[in-house]
Amino acid sequence: MSQPAPIFFNPADYFTYVLDQEIRDAGMPGGYCGFALHLAAEPDLDRLQQRLDILVERFPIASARIERLGKRHVWRPTGQRIVLERHQCETAADQAIEAQPIQLQIFNRPETQPLTLHWIARDSGGILLLNWNHPLLDARGAKILLDFLGSERPDSFKESASLIEAKLAQWSLWKKLWLLLKAKRHNNQANSLDSCLPTQVEQGPQTLGLKLRCYDAEQSKHIAKLAQQHTGIAGRTLYYLGCFMRAMERVGPPAAKAGYCIPYAFNLRRQNAPTPVFGNHVGCLFARATRQQVRDRKALFEHLLAQHKQVVRDELDFAYLPLMWLGQWLQPAKYAKFLRKQHSGGELSSLWFSDVGDLSWAKNGFLGVPVTEMSMMCWMTLPPGLAMLVGQVNGRLTLSYNYLSPAVDEAWLEAVIARMDAELLESEAG
Repeated sequence: MSQPAPIFFNPADYFTYVLDQEIRDAGMPGGYCGFALHLAAEPDLDRLQQRLDILVERFPIASARIERLGKRHVWRPTGQRIVLERHQCETAADQAIEAQPIQLQIFNRPETQPLTLHWIARDSGGILLLNWNHPLLDARGAKILLDFLGSERPDSFKESASLIEAKLAQWSLWKKLWLLLKAKRHNNQANSLDSCLPTQVEQGPQTLGLKLRCYDAEQSKHIAKLAQQHTGIAGRTLYYLGCFMRAMERVGPPAAKAGYCIPYAFNLRRQNAPTPVFGNHVGCLFARATRQQVRDRKALFEHLLAQHKQVVRDELDFAYLPLMWLGQWLQPAKYAKFLRKQHSGGELSSLWFSDVGDLSWAKNGFLGVPVTEMSMMCWMTLPPGLAMLVGQVNGRLTLSYNYLSPAVDEAWLEAVIARMDAELLESEAG
């Protein structure tokens, strides 16, 4: 029987794989991410297992392993089944509180499979936890995968060629070189600002901690309105980034340097597109501000918005694609140094950030069960050791603060989260 054909990484897959290797080299499980959907009742778990079997049959990459093939990395399909893992809250009282430690225990374990699915049962409903290795797909892709598992028509989901490679194929050599030079110049600018960090600890064994801040519908509407006022058509992402810079500055960063640099991704997937299910389809942008700029709230948002407009005008949102294409030929350690380290030798990112937008299942819920809350998780490099993951479910905003412990001081983070509330809601945020 012939061995299944390997599936080559696209440039963004390798980008995330390199960071995955950095995380593993520090003794952590790797670049795993997770969506946790809080469901009002138990879904049909047998049906869910059937969908997982269909997923592996139709998309063998779902249970593939990573191999090196020449100078490139590939997924090698194994045909291994993905088994829905079931867990149970044992305590009669406070099961909502008990479920989160179970969720973190699962996420902190050493993992070998690229994709796992878990049901954490409570007396009333429970948590559906999807864990995936980031080189397998991006966060929006994970939402599409959940849509596949809950769909009445899974046959409508089709694999297609990498959108990044399709974009690269549209450009002439001269266009690629022109964008490459722009990206290198833009990267040098990002590297010129020594980043304040949430921790001064850069080594030692770590576990992942999670703190959630969930806003009700009215608060979420108020935050969206303020974001519109301050950042306009650029959307809410810049508002979240600016508010976090200010929260960190007002509390005081443990490693106080020149300013803040927060990478944020733009997504190449078409909105509501059911394909492709796998592969990363993101590019990288930076929000940067000096500490002096951060202290003036109004001026900060004007600065971030002007920065974003320049990025779009100069096509910097696409400029990194040729750079990522070249990067896939580098050894992981060399590429990682380019991605993470500034000219000074310090860490580029003040924190990791992701905004996946509205993950609504309002019409039919997930497999017919209402989704009441959501949270997200990710492992990240140390430093920065902190990630803020933003998402909405049914119009309610949730901020998932992921942090490495003991590297990030819990009391400091609690103070930053409280300050973030004031900034987002414009309550005593002058």
